[in-house]
Amino acid sequence: MAETNGDSKGSLKSLIKNKVLDVAVFISLLALFAYFWQACIMRRAMRVDQRAWVSIPFPVNFPLNGTSIPANTQIKNSGKTPAKNAKGDVIATIFSQLDKPTIGDFSVGHPHEQLETPGVIFPDAPVPVSIYVGTYHATGKEVTTVDEALRQDIYIGKRFILFYGRINYSDVYDIQHWTQFCTGSGSGIPSDLLKECLRYNDVDTNEE
Repeated sequence: MAETNGDSKGSLKSLIKNKVLDVAVFISLLALFAYFWQACIMRRAMRVDQRAWVSIPFPVNFPLNGTSIPANTQIKNSGKTPAKNAKGDVIATIFSQLDKPTIGDFSVGHPHEQLETPGVIFPDAPVPVSIYVGTYHATGKEVTTVDEALRQDIYIGKRFILFYGRINYSDVYDIQHWTQFCTGSGSGIPSDLLKECLRYNDVDTNEE
């Protein structure tokens, strides 16, 4: 009888020991998972904090006092690390009240010009960009010649200028990013088109 009680106590101790061991292993696995999860979150946060942020500041103005209309701007990186392979599609042109611009459509049948910067764009080292307002054709671009009729049409709202585009680039982690921009000049921009232009201004939120 004593031996039976001893065997029972031994089995109970062994069972408790195994349960304690299982709990310890489970807690260790949870701790390991929490460690890797925290490391992943910190890695993502670091990438967001350190990534490149490319933007195209709006031109200060679209001067009409010359023979052509420059849209002077720059490709700017306001992030903490360099941006690479920045290139995109841009349009700077004149529309009339009867036109139906398709902002952001750079597909076949919608002529535009391409923008590309060699090498990298370092933080706080903007790359100047000089684009002239013009008319886009399948064979190229014709720079708009400014005359008194054009000045008058823009002044009274019969015609207006739109400048928009999309730039794609990658950061030092080889993650792809993009930024879109749109602005205009002239009182003749229809309100619906102006709202569409403002909505087009956007950036990506890519983390991987």
